Amino acid sequence: MPDHESAPTPSPHAGNLYADDRYMVRNPHQVRHLLQAMIDQRSMINVHPDGRDQSFPSAVLEVDMQGLLLDASPVPSINRSAETASTLLCFGQVDKVMVRFQLHGQRRVDRGDHVGFEVPLPEEVYHLQRREFYRLETPVGDSPYCVLPDPDGGEPSRWRVLDISAGGIALLLPPDQDLLKLQSRYSGCVLEIPEGGPVKTRLVVCNLRQQKQPNGLEMTRIGLRFDDLPRGADNIIQRYIFRIDRLRKARSNGE
Repeated sequence: MPDHESAPTPSPHAGNLYADDRYMVRNPHQVRHLLQAMIDQRSMINVHPDGRDQSFPSAVLEVDMQGLLLDASPVPSINRSAETASTLLCFGQVDKVMVRFQLHGQRRVDRGDHVGFEVPLPEEVYHLQRREFYRLETPVGDSPYCVLPDPDGGEPSRWRVLDISAGGIALLLPPDQDLLKLQSRYSGCVLEIPEGGPVKTRLVVCNLRQQKQPNGLEMTRIGLRFDDLPRGADNIIQRYIFRIDRLRKARSNGE
């Protein structure tokens, strides 16, 4: 199909993946190109039936003009869950850049001993297209928290996360804080993500800057980079970002 083909009209599910519309790919040719790149790079995908916590590892096995073939789980109960789900929320990577998309209308196919799901092409794929991370400004009433160990061995302190991405977080601390120093690494930090549980990680301080608050107080905004996220933690972060983006989109639409 030529490159100039027009993008389809957004489905009722359009907007559910929106984090930043600049990174939403809807041209069918480009969507197929991204999916083919996942095949070529043997990119693994985490699939969440109905966007739930439970997920299974998968991969795109084939892609053509009509749809794709998604690898199934070796666990029959998970396949039954995936087969009856109204949507499959998928997270993967292309060239080490995050990709996420939703699939609908999956149909189980058995090819000898191998099980897969034939699925129509996703109408939209969220792809950053550059080696950068989308940063989500967190809502005050539903934000993650970061627990920092005390350097002197005292009680750890807990701080609200101002924004979060797959690459790091930002915190706001008092101007006279001595917990975090520029370019220093801190082990034993814990990221508490709503509906995602605690994530233990090491953080690196990337930047410090003074920021005046609406009440006139000066605070220190601290940007931190994840140094060693445990396996699966990036998926927990992306699910949180997805959930908050979806809620904000629904509110903006008056839902």
